[in-house]
Amino acid sequence: MQLFNRLKWLVAVLVLLPATSCIDLVEHIKIYPDKSGDYSLSLDMGALSKTGVGNSSLPEGLLNFPQFVEEGLKDVTGITDIKAVSDKSSGFYSVSFHFKNHKVFKRALMKLAGLKYGFIIPNYMKVGKHRFRKKDIGPMVTKAIEKSDNKMLDQEFMGVEVSSLINVKTIVETPKPVRKVKKNDRAIITSDPEIVEIKGTLSEIIKGMNTGVVVKY
Repeated sequence: MQLFNRLKWLVAVLVLLPATSCIDLVEHIKIYPDKSGDYSLSLDMGALSKTGVGNSSLPEGLLNFPQFVEEGLKDVTGITDIKAVSDKSSGFYSVSFHFKNHKVFKRALMKLAGLKYGFIIPNYMKVGKHRFRKKDIGPMVTKAIEKSDNKMLDQEFMGVEVSSLINVKTIVETPKPVRKVKKNDRAIITSDPEIVEIKGTLSEIIKGMNTGVVVKY
């Protein structure tokens, strides 16, 4: 009951925040000419910190994910430059690392998830000489939320879907100017011809928004 009350308070604060001051989840993938790359995942809850909402209101697993990833990847051959950031005062959490190639990235995800080869997550991305592909994991995210004991993300509060308050963005940075983007109508080439972005909310992903993309460069 105490945890539920904390979550209700958290949701109430989110709903009352300006529309531009939501939680931001950003995935950034940078590909190099040799097919290696940098991967980062960041969670910015700065808007919550400004309201004075304490970290005790948030799930511990959420706050500790950078360290979990850092610990899990430290012995994976081909994964280097692992950096984990947990800044509770600013509400910013992130983890980043360099991967030698997409096969190494696959092994890294397999170790983190403790899954057998061939599951959907290990095939998350593929890097070719002139082509990058990222798999759509929207259905998997939706299924995980449906199976979760915590139904907060399925709720509405004051007429607002909780999941709509979580912005999700994927940034793909290529070694050459992008020639074509396929498999996702929401993927756009930015003013920088080597960067593609996909923007949405968790609510849109739950309702079927595609998170995958094919980028040719």
